Amino acid sequence: MRRTGYLHLYGLNLVFDRVGRGPAVLLLAEEASLWPEELPQGYTFYLLDLPGHGRTGGPKMSPEELAEYVAGFVVMTNLGSPPILVRGLGEAVGEVLRGRGYRVFPGDSLAQSLRMAVNME
Repeated sequence: MRRTGYLHLYGLNLVFDRVGRGPAVLLLAEEASLWPEELPQGYTFYLLDLPGHGRTGGPKMSPEELAEYVAGFVVMTNLGSPPILVRGLGEAVGEVLRGRGYRVFPGDSLAQSLRMAVNME
C-alpha cells in the first residue's frame, strides 16, 4: 500500500510515497509514478517527486540543485545511507549524489539493483 507524505524543505513541499516495510531504499526518477512495477517485499521504498515534477511544485532545476533536495530529504527523514536506485532524470541527479559519497545504482531492474546494493553493504 502506497502512503503519501510531505516534507517542507527549502521552501517547497516535497511529495513522496512510502511503500513496504524493511530497510530503506530511495527510488529516484522525475516522479514517483515512473516506478509502476510491483515493488519487492522486505524493503521500505521512498519514491520522491523531484521539485518541478509530479506532485511537487517549484521551478525546473539543474541536477546539482535537485541533488540538494534529495540529500536534504535523506537527512530530514533520517534514512541514514540508503541505496538510491535511479531512472530518467534521477540518473543525472544520481551522478551528483554518487560524487558526494551516496550509494547510487541503476534502476532498470529493481531486483538486480537491490541485489547489488545489498551485496555492497
